[in-house]
Amino acid sequence: MSSFASAAIPAPSASPTLPLVGRTRELEQLIAALDDAGAGHGRTVILAGEGGVGKTRLAKRVAEDATRRGWNVAMGRAYPVETGVPYALFGDALLPLLRALDPSRLQVMTRGGNADLAHLFPALAPVPERERAAARGDSAEFKSRLLWNFTQFLSRFAAKQPLVIVLENLQWADASSLELLHFVARQIAGERIFLLCTYNDAERDANPTLRTTEQSLVSLGVASSVLLQPLSRAETEELVRSAYSADLSAAREFASLLYGWTRGNPFFVEETLKSLVESGTLYQADGRWLGWEVDALDLPRSIREAVAARVGRLTPDARGVANLAAVVGTRSTYEVLRSVSGLSERALLAALDELRAQRVLVESADAGEVQYDFAHPMVQDTLYSELGRARARLLHATVADALEKHYAEHSTDHADELAFHFARADARAAAPKAVKYLSAAGRSALDRHANREAADYLSAALDLSDRSPGETLMGGRSLAEDLAQARQRLGEYDLAMSLWRRARADAAAAGDQRRLAAIERRMGLACYWSGRHEEALEHYAAALLAAQGSGDDRQFARVQLARGVCLNSIGRQSDAQQVVHGALTIAERLEDTALLARVHRVLLLFHAWSGPADLAREHGHRAVALAREAGERGVEWSGHWGLALLAGLTGDSRGVSHHLAEAERLADELRSPLLRVWSAEIAIEYASGIGEWDEGIAVGERAISMARSLGQRTLLPRLLVWTGLVYLGRGEMERAKRYFDEAWTLSGAGVPGGKSMDVTAAIPAHTGLASYYVAMGDYERAIQIGEVGLALADRTGYVVWVIHRLLPMVTEAALWQQDLERAERYGERLRRESTMLGHRLGLAWADACDALIAMLRKDGPRAVELLRKSADDLDAIPWVLDGARVRRKLGWWLHQQGDREGAMRELRRVHDVFARLRAERELSVTREVMREIGARPPARASGVGAGGLTGRETEIARLVAERHSNKEIGTSLGISSRTVSTHLSNIFSKLDVTSRGELTDLVRRGALPAHEE
Repeated sequence: MSSFASAAIPAPSASPTLPLVGRTRELEQLIAALDDAGAGHGRTVILAGEGGVGKTRLAKRVAEDATRRGWNVAMGRAYPVETGVPYALFGDALLPLLRALDPSRLQVMTRGGNADLAHLFPALAPVPERERAAARGDSAEFKSRLLWNFTQFLSRFAAKQPLVIVLENLQWADASSLELLHFVARQIAGERIFLLCTYNDAERDANPTLRTTEQSLVSLGVASSVLLQPLSRAETEELVRSAYSADLSAAREFASLLYGWTRGNPFFVEETLKSLVESGTLYQADGRWLGWEVDALDLPRSIREAVAARVGRLTPDARGVANLAAVVGTRSTYEVLRSVSGLSERALLAALDELRAQRVLVESADAGEVQYDFAHPMVQDTLYSELGRARARLLHATVADALEKHYAEHSTDHADELAFHFARADARAAAPKAVKYLSAAGRSALDRHANREAADYLSAALDLSDRSPGETLMGGRSLAEDLAQARQRLGEYDLAMSLWRRARADAAAAGDQRRLAAIERRMGLACYWSGRHEEALEHYAAALLAAQGSGDDRQFARVQLARGVCLNSIGRQSDAQQVVHGALTIAERLEDTALLARVHRVLLLFHAWSGPADLAREHGHRAVALAREAGERGVEWSGHWGLALLAGLTGDSRGVSHHLAEAERLADELRSPLLRVWSAEIAIEYASGIGEWDEGIAVGERAISMARSLGQRTLLPRLLVWTGLVYLGRGEMERAKRYFDEAWTLSGAGVPGGKSMDVTAAIPAHTGLASYYVAMGDYERAIQIGEVGLALADRTGYVVWVIHRLLPMVTEAALWQQDLERAERYGERLRRESTMLGHRLGLAWADACDALIAMLRKDGPRAVELLRKSADDLDAIPWVLDGARVRRKLGWWLHQQGDREGAMRELRRVHDVFARLRAERELSVTREVMREIGARPPARASGVGAGGLTGRETEIARLVAERHSNKEIGTSLGISSRTVSTHLSNIFSKLDVTSRGELTDLVRRGALPAHEE
């Protein structure tokens, strides 16, 4: 909170403006952060402290410095009456900037996403419901898209002119604004954006979302906190001397007294000094301030009393306007104050002039509208608290009625504001209107995925509605249904289920079978995502009966799809297949292209996990084609995602590259960060397999960060495992173990009985830990963990997880222990199930397993034959790391068979691969093998310079030198332009260049390795 004088221009007779004292260190920190942001290293600083300690004044000083440098500055604050208004804090800060933009420029900077901005900030521009619905699209990823596209807009805005965003009073910020702050702060590391936030630390705990937001941002290293302390006794003395040019001895004695009363709070200090000046105790004579000889301060000891004393001297009209402004609670326009005050224009202007002169209100302009705000929130608090409950209720009713008339036919556009006032007016008289506006505000928040605010509004509406008969339906939904949906989105499944039961009873009493089917389906989903699969199936059964009773075949098919996914999750694959094929029959009969696309997408994923691969591929191509025909780009994306997954599992690198590029393209077109992060999962494994480890780690770290921001608890454990496996290959054991442990916890893999376990995340978590213990030589532990994972896969029917990494890892651990019986049993299973699924990787691993068993049995010729075949097949897929490890075994065994030249040829090839990958542990083992056979290892490659480029990086560097764009290079190589950009970043780093021109010069000078034949 700021000092009082910092919010307005002092009147001639006022106490002098106080200088900024005792803030040198904090100001240097903030200016350094501003400098960092200006250099393209976005910063977020959270400034905390008690009320009145000077946070706002310090923030304004930084904003002034930024303005002098030519930065754009946006300043906004949260208000206690807007704690339930979604994104109110960002709207207050950014609306003036957005409104000042030329519409055509705004259209360019949002890439056509104006509707998304209007969803975040409805006051920006009216958007017809049809456009709102079109912009929302798939509700599952709508909110993620809003957050991502807003951040991208800020990035483009700051690209031309750096941006400071000051967000004040976070203790009153709505949950959606804090979520948006968390998301933006995590994404601006490479932008010219400085986020400066303030809050009253005495009130932080009243807003749990603020507490967790700050803790998360600081712990992740993307924000820093600065705690602003009150002034010391010496600093209080310096402030008095500097502001009033007081005599040293007089100032010292008075400052000591002042410090004792105020404890160095700058706002308390300033208000006390103002009161002394206004009372005449301190006065000017001959240009000097006198009156310091006081030995006691007969002034209020709290800031509330000090403010009350000041506003108590206002005229009745001015006090009445101030009271109304305190009830309105937000920054008020002149028109609103005229509507609610009932004063004539002349009387209102006189009252406003008096309030400005007394620095109760400050005046500003926004988009041609004159606005008024309290100079300090404590003034508003003091005025509001002195009203008393009865008078406050009466004034809320007055304000509510006046605002409703003022907004007229646009009143529902201001449902948030009207709901606040009607809910606080006389309950008996205002309840119907309170329900109306609370419901509208809640449903608006629900549509915008501001789920916490939606739940708060709808809960209040439902509570009031219960006292007033006749709950109405809107769009075929009741208040209970809307609130249940909000609770379900928040993961509050027990509360949601209670509301669904109420809504179900209402629908049943009304005989509305269509609505009943939808409610039962939602109840089934709540149970499914809570891990209560049997209860989910019961609700799906009830939903099917209701859908049959209503004759709604499309709803029937949707329920069948949800039921099939549930059955598949508990290992009832044949039942799941039957149910989903039943949905397919309905979709075909209805000739519903969109529904057909969804059915084929489910079948693609079913068969991708359990086989056969050809059938999965057939369903995938059908899903993509139908989705494209129906214009369902989200379903089209998921079809390509599933096909890329299938291609990776079956060793089809060209297929992975093609479908991954298509998935990334669609994710970009949909402007969906959620789809981007799911695409990234495939990209990490693909990069890991082909040996592009730098890219895999870069993509993995970005995806992990994004998954955390988007709350993707199912996906995050898998991202942690796949990225951790790359770190494991690099020999970064501690980091890998940290990632595996987090995946283990998040997936519920360690929960006894698996009640909270997500199978699709838990099995990879077992894979990660088993891999770690194999790398650490703890083979018994690796087998123990791996076999639990295998049992889980067997129980749930996720056969592909048995083959992909997990079974080969357990088999390797058994071989290290020379447990041939177990190794043979698992090797035979690996071959059998890989053959069934057409899994090329699994077959190559099975050959390696048989080869190692032959080695242990001293069958040299067979071991060499199978090792060579396995290594060649792994390289052809390609699966580079495992190919090199198998080839190292081949080299060692060739030496044992007397073929030293062949052994060295293979080992040198392996050495080059591990050096390029920077797989230090594997490289060290390879060099030791070379020494064992009497050969001198090659010099270690540094991994930097032209020799450190991967094959793909060399290829891209040459294409850049030929003046191809990123898009052209991506098309030529079958990868996305974003992937090309990632490669270029790595190339620039390794070659120590900063531009495409410098890179071109290096290539033309022949600095890159020659083409391999």
